[in-house]
Amino acid sequence: MPHYRRNIRFLLFLILPILTFVLGWILNQKQSQYRPHPTGEVVQQTEKKNGTFLGQKISLPLRRKTDPRNVDLSLFWEVWNELEANFLYQEDLDTQEQLYGAARGLVRSTEDPYTTFMAPEETKEFEESISGEFEGIGAEIAIRDEQLIVISPLKGSPAELAGLRAGDHIFKIDGEPTFDMSVMDAVMQIRGPKGEKVSLEVIREGEPNPIQITIVRDTIQVKSLEWRMQEGIAVIEISQFGTELMNEFLAVLPQISLAKPDGIVLDLRNNGGGLLDAALRFGNEFFDRKVLVTTRGRQFGDSGALQSGPGGAFIEIPLVVMVNRGSASASEIFAGAVQDHRRGVVIGETSFGKGSVQNVIPLSDGSSLKVTVAEWLTPLGRSIHEVGIEPDEAVERTQEDFENDLDPVMDRAFDILANPEALQELLAPEPEEADGTTTEDGETSEAETNEEAPAEESEEAPAPLPAE
Repeated sequence: MPHYRRNIRFLLFLILPILTFVLGWILNQKQSQYRPHPTGEVVQQTEKKNGTFLGQKISLPLRRKTDPRNVDLSLFWEVWNELEANFLYQEDLDTQEQLYGAARGLVRSTEDPYTTFMAPEETKEFEESISGEFEGIGAEIAIRDEQLIVISPLKGSPAELAGLRAGDHIFKIDGEPTFDMSVMDAVMQIRGPKGEKVSLEVIREGEPNPIQITIVRDTIQVKSLEWRMQEGIAVIEISQFGTELMNEFLAVLPQISLAKPDGIVLDLRNNGGGLLDAALRFGNEFFDRKVLVTTRGRQFGDSGALQSGPGGAFIEIPLVVMVNRGSASASEIFAGAVQDHRRGVVIGETSFGKGSVQNVIPLSDGSSLKVTVAEWLTPLGRSIHEVGIEPDEAVERTQEDFENDLDPVMDRAFDILANPEALQELLAPEPEEADGTTTEDGETSEAETNEEAPAEESEEAPAPLPAE
C-alpha cells in the first residue's frame, strides 16, 4: 500500500474520535440545561459564553443575519426618518425604546404567545423569577386565544387566598385592559413590593359579570413537594417541577419506601410545570427504561427521545395521577407518559395544553429573546399543545366542594386503589396508536425502539417560579 494512503488512514484514525467528541460535547451543551419561564413553560437557557474545551474558554456563536435575504429594510428606515422629521412631541422620542418596540413588533408577528422579546429590565425580572424568591401574588399565567389566562394559583399563595382560580381570564390589571398585552408586560404590572395591592378584574366561566379581585403582594417561596400516608396510600403533592424538587423528594424517599404503601396518589393539580429535567428525574422512580417524552424541533439537537433510567423505587406500586386545567407543561409530560405506558390511571380534568419548548437567548445589550424551538410529544407521539391530556376518568372538584373542604377527585383516587378490579378496568383500554402497531403490553414497536435512546442528563438550573 502506498505510504500516502497509510498516512491518510492514520490521520483519519486520529481525527475521527476527536470530531466525535467535539460533536457530542456541542450537543450536550445545547441540551444540557432547561429552565422554566414564569408561565410554567419548559424552557432551555442558551448562554453566550458557556463552557471550556481542552482548558480554553470558548464562545458558542449565535446565528446572526444583519442583512436578511429577500427583505428590503428601506421601509423601516423610511418610517423611522419620517417619524423623527414630523412627529410633534420630539421630546417624547426615545431611540432605545423605538428599537425595542421594533424588536417586539417583529417577534409578535410570529403570533406565537410563547415567543417574546424582553428588554434588559424585563430580562432581569425574568432572571429574578427563577432565582428562588420574588415578591408578587403567586400565580402562573399564559396567553390562550389572545387572552391573558391564569394557568394556576400556587398553593397557599396570595392569589389562591384571594380567590383567583385556574382558567380565570384576567381582563384588567389595575384598571388597564390586558387586550394585546404580552405575558411579560402583564408580569411587570402584576409584580410589586410586598404589602402593596394589585387589582385584577377577571372573567370566569359560569359567572355573568366580571369579578374584581384585590390581592396583597407578598414574598413568594414555593415548596415543591408535600406528602403523607393515608389509609395505607402515599399521597404525594407536587406543586412544581423545580430545581429543589429532587432534593426534597430524595429526602423523603426512604420514609415513603419504609412505609410500604399499597398505592401512590400523585397530585399534579395546579402544577404549572417547570424543569423538564426535574420531571424526567422524578420519572426515574416510576418507570424502568421507558421513553418519557420525545421532542421535535428544527435545529440539530432539538429532536430526540428522553427516557428514564433503570429500576426505580416505585415501578411496581399502583399509581393514580390527578390533573386539572391548571396542570401544564412538565406535569403534562409526566401524566402523558403514565397514560401511554399504562403505568397508572390519570383522573381529574383535561390539563392546560402547553407542549412547546422555548429557548432563552441573551442579546448583546442585556435584553433577551425567548423563542419556541421545539414541541414535545408523549411517548406514543401524541401532541397535547392547546389540547391537553384528557384523563382516563373525568372527575371535577367544584368551588362548592373546595369551600366545604370536599375533594371528590382524591376520594375517587382512593376508591380506584382500594379496588384492583377497577384499576385494571381503567388500565385495560389501549392508548391511541401513533406511529407503529400496538402490542399486547400497550406499547408500540417504534416506541420500544425509541426507548433505547440514552437518558438525558441536564445541569442544575434555577428553580421555576410563577409569573407574578
